[in-house]
Amino acid sequence: MAGQDDPGLETWTLTRRDLLRFGAIAATAVAGLGVIDVAHRSATTLDLGLLPVDETAGVRHIRSMCQMCTTACGITATVAAGRLRTIAGNPEDPNSQGSLCAKGVAGPSILYDPNRLLYPMRRVGKRGEGRWRRISWEEAYTEIADRLTTIRASGRPEEFAFQQGRNRSTDIVSRFLNAFGTPSVFNHRALCSANRRAAVLTMIGETDWDLGDYEHSDYILNFGCNWAEAHQGHIPVAIRMMRARKNNGAKTVTFDARLSNTAALSDEWFCVKPGTDGLIALAMSQVICSEELWDKAWFDTWCNVSADAYAAHVAKYTPEWAERESGVPAEHIRRVAREFAAAAPRCTTICNRGSQAHRNGYYNDRAISALNALVGNLGRPGGWCWHPVSSWDKKLLPEPEPVPPKPTRRSVIAEAKQWPLANAWAGYQMKVGEIVYSWIKEGRQRVAALMTYNCDQAWSWPEANLVREVLADEELVPFHVCIDVMHSETADLADIVLPWTTYLERWDIDSRPPQGLVDYVGLRQPVVAPLGESKDLREIFPELARRIGGGMETFFPWATVEEYFEEYFANVPGGFQHMREHGVWMDPAKKPNYEPHRRPLTEKDLHDSVTDPATGIIYQGTDAKSGKPKPVGIVVGGAAVRGFLTPSRKVEIHSGFVEQQGKSADVLIDPMPIYEPIPDHQRDLADDEFIMISFKYNVHNAHRTGQSPWLQEIAHSNPAWLNSATAARLGLVHGDWVELVSYRPNDRLVPRGDGSRLGSLRTRIQVTEGIHPRVVAIAHNNGRSRGGPIPTNGADTVRLPGHGETSAQPDVWWAGALSVPQNDLIPIYPDPTTGHQSFNDTIVRIRRLTP
Repeated sequence: MAGQDDPGLETWTLTRRDLLRFGAIAATAVAGLGVIDVAHRSATTLDLGLLPVDETAGVRHIRSMCQMCTTACGITATVAAGRLRTIAGNPEDPNSQGSLCAKGVAGPSILYDPNRLLYPMRRVGKRGEGRWRRISWEEAYTEIADRLTTIRASGRPEEFAFQQGRNRSTDIVSRFLNAFGTPSVFNHRALCSANRRAAVLTMIGETDWDLGDYEHSDYILNFGCNWAEAHQGHIPVAIRMMRARKNNGAKTVTFDARLSNTAALSDEWFCVKPGTDGLIALAMSQVICSEELWDKAWFDTWCNVSADAYAAHVAKYTPEWAERESGVPAEHIRRVAREFAAAAPRCTTICNRGSQAHRNGYYNDRAISALNALVGNLGRPGGWCWHPVSSWDKKLLPEPEPVPPKPTRRSVIAEAKQWPLANAWAGYQMKVGEIVYSWIKEGRQRVAALMTYNCDQAWSWPEANLVREVLADEELVPFHVCIDVMHSETADLADIVLPWTTYLERWDIDSRPPQGLVDYVGLRQPVVAPLGESKDLREIFPELARRIGGGMETFFPWATVEEYFEEYFANVPGGFQHMREHGVWMDPAKKPNYEPHRRPLTEKDLHDSVTDPATGIIYQGTDAKSGKPKPVGIVVGGAAVRGFLTPSRKVEIHSGFVEQQGKSADVLIDPMPIYEPIPDHQRDLADDEFIMISFKYNVHNAHRTGQSPWLQEIAHSNPAWLNSATAARLGLVHGDWVELVSYRPNDRLVPRGDGSRLGSLRTRIQVTEGIHPRVVAIAHNNGRSRGGPIPTNGADTVRLPGHGETSAQPDVWWAGALSVPQNDLIPIYPDPTTGHQSFNDTIVRIRRLTP
């Protein structure tokens, strides 16, 4: 591979080696680990991934669900003699349809990783020193239960805080936390997709996730979504996109600051200045309106402002303005707008962090979504679609009783009222995860105990150094329990670490937003027995509830997990047995969720209803929470139909709801889609100043994939991408060492928006044409310092629990490759409306370092 004779720099074009060669690599890695401490694992467990297997003995094919990323594709595990051999896709899964990415195939490298956590451990030194003692589960349960019992008995259950990452065990987690009574549940939604979700909720009300009908589309406008590598719907979206190209000749146009693999697969790629996506969309709207390329009749019927009024609103957003800001030529904006409108209704948009992970991301995504309303493609085949549920049908498959009530106590941090749209919609609590540790440090809410689950916030959060500072402080966080599969930067700062089972050893009910527009339900089940003494939450939480007592135990009456799921899947034809055999179920009577707003109301819907003659909104009864009349539909063209689930029962181009939410928090939120420039991006940047963005390689996802040697071999280095013309101007060449210095934003509406210096790191540059001249891009799934076979910026040691202070890097060919932690450079920067983290707005200075 290129650059192989220089171990300090691996280029981003990598040779993909056969994953089956991992056996030899793993053997070398194990041999290089040095002394084995029984506090971590036994010699027997070291060999689990390398033992020979009789391929003819007891071969089974088990259906389950992947969790190497959040997409949760269906999988088929081949198991021989009790040992996992291979993972393939489940052809019965309606979302992934038998396809699987490299992450999914690499599951065995996580299951049999010799560096896995297999036993409970208690720290014996200071937090972060890496000194641990193996303890029994009885000791762990006793100490944790004693701590939590004291907190609950104090009458302040909110002092028990729960930090979750990718939670695919939502039922058991919420059951335990609600039974305890804590509202202090912190998620990562604001670091992921809050702006996108808020924009969708604002416009149609009934869901927080759009699902373009990509497979049947003829034209797809992509604003900053890397669906070929890192989208939340990754494989299910990618296979439908490729079918559209093959079967329909669909055209894809991508706007992105970086030449991602998705951009490379597109028919056209426009390299845009970060944060200007919304302005481009508004300029396209201006073209569509001014040239009357719209579906005016649809817009006037189904939107809460007229087409003429919206045309007047977008008139100022000319393609020339968009060109000056974004860099996309005005003639191309006009051409693409015309092509998009001509393809209607079989056209759609798709967007993600490239458009929404900005200070103005909420407005960007509102502007992009409104493009679809202009051409009348909402809910239509090949158009911009959605589904009312992002998981399984909870009415058909309700959570088994007894279900604990919601907590009545309040959490200042979880509510995050400073950001008015973070928790504005019932059932869609997005919260503001990036401010949690800053607010703990400021004393805004006391945390007596913290439990971290499947999350490495000490590495993956913005200002991760601040997170580490808080977690190391025993006065701010007196007790910290970490539940995870692998050791991590966060686990290193815990008091007790509990070994969690991998997704290949545990049970879950799960599903994801249905790309086929028909909801389904899936089962994650063990394909092998748990290794070592690892346990799942479905065993840990019921036992803690029984020990804490005080009524908590009554919400866990099932003797086994299987008994619980027998009850959960009772309404599925064939029940739990069907789920175990097939891994998934979808109601064959359901049809794709096309145009749900046109569904006629039934006689039951209309019984004792009242229609407002001014608006046509149909009300029936009273809303139990607000005490106001409950809308059930709207009269359109003389027919009583369901409409959209917004206050007006129409598409809300103008949202009085969000405007009022803003007023209640003294935050100005425009009710219309607008372009709001990012303050720091408006000034003339100095020659050495750049906008830093982040991205994700297709084989990595959060901290879990960083532990996989199979995936590390494919992508293990993250140099800073720099435009070739920019590099020449700065006197830099490919491979040069540079220092990046980052700064907090100059923005009075965000915490610590004083423009002060934040941090710096040393890295090397990857010179490429595929990036905007004023942008530097770094992959964020690197720079690990704790765990297994992970290169750490040339360091020759990594820290492993049970191995004393450090252990030598494994002898793999990429050991010592460049790998830097980008998140230390990213300031806490919430969008003032939703609190979404502005990952792609950081200003950095670049300075060449002398070799």
